[in-house]
Amino acid sequence: MSFDFDAGKYAVYLWPAFAISAVAFAWLIGDSLAMARRWRREVDRLQAELDENRP
Repeated sequence: MSFDFDAGKYAVYLWPAFAISAVAFAWLIGDSLAMARRWRREVDRLQAELDENRP
């Protein structure tokens, strides 16, 4: 399968739209991973606190 990258007269609108979409997806993925890491650290902290207070 080959792609035709010639967008003709619409290229001026199409390629920036693709770029903006790619940046938005990258931002969403990065933010999701960062949030998951934050939640994981919070869970680890709470688990350690629970283990520390357990008799």
